Amino acid sequence: MLHHRNTYLKIIAECNFARSRVSNKQIMHFAAVTPATVTEMTRSLQAAGLVERRRYTGVTLTPLGKRLASRLLYHYRLCELFLTQKLNLALPLVPAQAWAMADTLQTETVQTLDRYLDSPQRSPFGGLLDPSKLLDDAPIMRLSMVPKATTVTLDSYLESTDLITYLQHIGLPFDTALQVTAHDADLRLLYLEDATHHEFTLNDQAADYIYVKA
Repeated sequence: MLHHRNTYLKIIAECNFARSRVSNKQIMHFAAVTPATVTEMTRSLQAAGLVERRRYTGVTLTPLGKRLASRLLYHYRLCELFLTQKLNLALPLVPAQAWAMADTLQTETVQTLDRYLDSPQRSPFGGLLDPSKLLDDAPIMRLSMVPKATTVTLDSYLESTDLITYLQHIGLPFDTALQVTAHDADLRLLYLEDATHHEFTLNDQAADYIYVKA
């Protein structure tokens, strides 16, 4: 049951990033469960003081939920780095394996892993590892919400296998200035261009889980 609860907390924390609330639909998608299951689990999390629920508008983490989720995500991202840096695991395989490891780590193991990895600052997917800043989304925007003609840099993205594979395919770079050149509402596409006028085309659904800084 604890593993199940932690998995939901992780999903809510990830989806709550750069959003005021997380919808039941989002939780259903990433947890691959039914609406009834989401309702039951979010009620349980609310009873434990970990989330705040509002009918029709979704959930958000309480201060207690944020503290627990930050610790879980810190463990998770350490495991992501271990799998990529030390085992050279293919990126799309990393999230599931990292979470299977992270959810059972003890404090001593976490501290040893942090030292072994030389106290890293970011995950392979851009996420911060400092627990005090890990959920700080104040300077972050969802790429899908960035207006035309705005220049941004990729900060991080949600670690789902589908999104990792998609971004590997299009080659969207970190730490490179990218200008949003157009939004096509009909086709649900977003267009970006780098300084060399190389164009990147993304679908809106992917852009909703890609986080940038202006």
